Amino acid sequence: MMMMVGLTARAQETVLPDSTLHLPELNRYGQMPYISSMPMSYMGWYDWQLHKGMNLSIGANVFTSFGKGWKGTGFGQNVSGMYALPLTEKLSLAIGGYFHNAYWSNYTVREAGLSAVLDYRFNEHWEGFVYAQKSLLNNKIPMPVYDHDLGDRIGAAIRYHVNPSIWVQLSVEEHSQRQPFLY
Repeated sequence: MMMMVGLTARAQETVLPDSTLHLPELNRYGQMPYISSMPMSYMGWYDWQLHKGMNLSIGANVFTSFGKGWKGTGFGQNVSGMYALPLTEKLSLAIGGYFHNAYWSNYTVREAGLSAVLDYRFNEHWEGFVYAQKSLLNNKIPMPVYDHDLGDRIGAAIRYHVNPSIWVQLSVEEHSQRQPFLY
């Protein structure tokens, strides 16, 4: 288990058109972005801004690595679904799950889990949210395809919106993650 505290600042490019749904950006699995994946999030590669109702993400990929040790070609598929709804004018909830499957160099990696985010908008500048993730599978992950978003997580964050495009956030999280194997 590890405890993490993070401070992030980011210029948000778009604002959700529905003013009653307040939720933070999530990664491609419907999870809060992990601190070590923030450079990817800064570029917007894995942002998922939810709308009211069912949100579905389906993906497939092909990847390869060369050199000594870990080498080979892999194929992967993933599916994520999050149902987002405003509970009140200031309180919003998103709940869902994800499944990821990859085959790489004679290794099969499968991950499935549930995730949820509850967000409360205090006023136009302040919002706070709590989030949780529960991993349902417990298999070994080879180091080259190891993803920091795997495992069980629970956390809370407070965010200050300087204006509609810029915000600063402080997060505290408890994370138990599976250890990768090298060979």
